[in-house]
This record gives sequence, structure tokens and C-alpha cells, in this order.
Amino acid sequence: MFRYALRTAGFAALYLAATVAGLATAASGSGVRLFWPAAAVGALWLVAQGRYGRRNLDVIALSVAAVLAPGNDGGLLHSFVQAVPQVVPALLFAWLFDRRLPGYWLGHGDRFRRAGASLARLAGVAALSALSAAVLLKVVNTDLGLGEAGYVFVRDSAALLLVVLAARGVRRLATRRGAEPTDRPRLTLVK
Repeated sequence: MFRYALRTAGFAALYLAATVAGLATAASGSGVRLFWPAAAVGALWLVAQGRYGRRNLDVIALSVAAVLAPGNDGGLLHSFVQAVPQVVPALLFAWLFDRRLPGYWLGHGDRFRRAGASLARLAGVAALSALSAAVLLKVVNTDLGLGEAGYVFVRDSAALLLVVLAARGVRRLATRRGAEPTDRPRLTLVK
């Protein structure tokens, strides 16, 4: 339980740092940022913590982090409303990811999966969750134009897809290095 709480705190800190990084980028007239890494970090958080069981505590922690994140000016109710387009798509992504690609995160069954089919499923899951983010953002922010909502869809889809592939690649490399036997005697050539 201690490792779970420590990982949750680490993801919360990473989420807040991603929010600050997103706020540092240029914004449109209605507040859409050029890059928003917090969307990918939130989804990655819920996917990575999924193996610990139900996501109740992680969803609560992500919601609190989204409400307390910098840039939510305008009161507590406004902060809660602005957190909805952050939390719901991340939860949808994690739920769809578990249903459409079971074990993919941990590399289970990779030798039985076709790479193209897995990538297509991942792209579909990323697109659906990014679409939900764009729709929710359009509902929350009535000043948001359709072009900006489309940009949010493309931005978040690409970010989710790339972040999951990168994190999975790093995880696979770390697992391979950890699986190499270190107690095997090394052969040395003597002259």
C-alpha cells in the first residue's frame, strides 16, 4: 500500500508539473493551449495504476490535482468545472485501454499480438478519449470555436498515442535489462 501511495503522489506531482508546462505555452483567444501534456499524464497515470485494482483513489487524486492545478482562476466552482474535461477523458482512456488492449501496458501477450492491430486499437482509444475531451471542453467553454475543438482533438490524440508508445517502450527496455542474468560467469580471453 505504501508503494501505491508513493506512486500516486509521484503521478500527482508529474501532473502538476505537466499543467505548469502546458500553461507556459501560447494560448488562443478562448484559452486553448498549444501543448497540453497534462491530458497525457492523467491518462498515463490511470493506466499505470490500473494493475492495483479499482481506480477510485486515483480518480479522486487526479480530480483534486486538476482542481488545485495552477491556472484555474475564478473560484472553486469554476475549478471543479474546468477539471471535468481533464479527468473524464483520462478515465475513459484507461477504461477503453483495459478493454481493447488487455495486458498491453505490461507487455503480456505481445508475441501473440499483431503490431498493426494493436496500434490501430490504441489509436482508436486515444481518438475516442480525445474526442470526449474536445466535446467536454466545448460544453464547459462556450467561447471555444469548432476549429479550436478540432485542434484539441488532434493535439490530445497525438499526445496520448505518443506518450503510451514511449512509456511502453521505456518499460520494455527496463524489463529486458532487468531480466538479463548477472550471475553468469563472463568469458574473458587470456593472452
